[in-house]
Formats: sequence, C-alpha cells, structure tokens
Amino acid sequence: MTTRRALFIVNPVAGAGRGLARWEQFKSGLERDGLPIEDVFTNRAGEAMQIARERTGEYEVLMAVGGDGTAFEVASGILCAGNPKSALGVVPTGTGNDIGDALAVGDLSKARQAFVGTRMQSIDVIRVECQVERQAVVRHALLFAGVGIASESLRRTTPAIKRLFGERLAYPVGLFRALWSYAAPLLRVTHDQQVDEKRFLFVCASNSECAGGGMKLAPGARMDDGRLNINLIEALGRWEAVKQLRRVCQGRHTDHPKVRYLMASELTVEGDTTLEVAADGELIGYTPARFVVQPKALRVLVNR
Repeated sequence: MTTRRALFIVNPVAGAGRGLARWEQFKSGLERDGLPIEDVFTNRAGEAMQIARERTGEYEVLMAVGGDGTAFEVASGILCAGNPKSALGVVPTGTGNDIGDALAVGDLSKARQAFVGTRMQSIDVIRVECQVERQAVVRHALLFAGVGIASESLRRTTPAIKRLFGERLAYPVGLFRALWSYAAPLLRVTHDQQVDEKRFLFVCASNSECAGGGMKLAPGARMDDGRLNINLIEALGRWEAVKQLRRVCQGRHTDHPKVRYLMASELTVEGDTTLEVAADGELIGYTPARFVVQPKALRVLVNR
C-alpha cells in the first residue's frame, strides 16, 4: 500500500448535498487503515481552484472530492500555477462523475484503490481561453468545453432535478427542459483554418467520450491522443432536437445530416452576441472562446 502526501479538497455540497456523507464514508475507511488524512473544505464556487493553485507542489497529489465541477477546478488550479508538480486524484461524490469514470475511479471503492495504488497516467487537457467580466481568463477542462445548448441545460439542471432524478438522469432531463425554449445563435466557428458561420445548437470540443452524467457526446474520444473531438451541431427544430436526445445519450448522433463530427487540435467560437461557455458541467465565462488541446499536460491517479 502506497502512502502519499495528499491534500483532499472537499466540496461538501456536491451531489445535491449528498457529497459530505460520501466523503465521511471514504475518509473513515482510510483512517481505519491508519492512513493520514489532510482535508480542506470549500465554501464557494472557484475556491477549489484557488486552493489547488496555492498548494500545488506542497503535495504529491491533490485529491478533488466532489463531482466533475470540483475536479475541473482542482485541475485548473494545478495547471494555472504553471509547471505543475502535483498530480490530480478524484474521489467521486457528485451528481455527474464522468471524470471519475474516465479515470476508472467512478465509485468510492475504485477511488480508494487508485489512492493507495501506484498507477499514474498523463492525460491531455483542453486549454480554455474565454472572458470573465471583460477580462481574459484561462481554465483547463478534462471532459469538454463548448458553447450553445449545454449552458442552458446546466441552468435547467437544478439541485431539485439532481435530487429527484439522480446521477444518470439529471443532466439528460436538464437538456430536455432546455430544448423547449433555446434558440440557436449565429456563431463563427474556426477549426484547422476552416471557418463556418451559421446557427448552431451546440459547438463542443471533447477530450473524453462521456459528459453530463454519461451522455456519449464524443464517441471514440481518448484522453491521451493529442486531439480534440469536435461536435458542430446545427440548429434543429424543437421536435427534431427532442427526438435526437436519446441518440446523443447513446453516441449515435454523429451520422445526423445536421451534425459534423471531426478531429482538430484547436477550436475558436465567436458570436454577434456574448454567449456563455460551459466546461465539465460548469459555466465558466463568455465568448469569444478558444479551445486548444494540451497533450499529456496533467498527471492523474488511475485504477486500471
């Protein structure tokens, strides 16, 4: 059994309030085995990123205890510090735990095995450049980053929806709710020096197959191939979009005539109006936005 110097960065409100009990269960198991635990709790959005940025290098591993949003913040903190010295570990206690699933630590027992084990892997990340309060910021996504219906979907996936529908259905239900009122904006999209300008329902750069509680947005995507998997989904009628929802969840949407699915190293999105940018289940800023792959930029604990 490996003993690592680790800091657990805990989001106590993850999982629509269920995350704290899950963390206490995980922590008590490690303590029973005599493993030292050092943890810190977050109180607001963005605090996990701040803690990770300040503490990276002090610890061999920074453990993100929460959902995909918590892992996103901790990874961004590590990478924004420059020359990252700490690896990322994940204890999945959130509603959507797609990052945990991608690293084969999708439940508490697997996360424990990864923590006490010796396996690490270097993965790609998506460098996200966008705007916050008219200032340029940089974040780093592990699963996806995009513009369009995903932002409205996140707003419609409320804590009540998460509690009512649970981990796997909450985000598809939020997407279903968003489709009834969302109007596809006019976007200018650039990838590999090719420009498309039209109304898009969703423009997305993915680093992993699944996001949003297991929805297979990017079939075949890998976290270590040095490429982004791009979805360019043009405007659809409301009923047609609803009909395609199940196909998106299953990764069967890419053959639709209104969908272009391709690979690139960089994607830029601009609009005539300012639009929100979503990444790894969080709303992180506004357009114009640029998504760039950074090959094998982050070391992570894995269980495979």
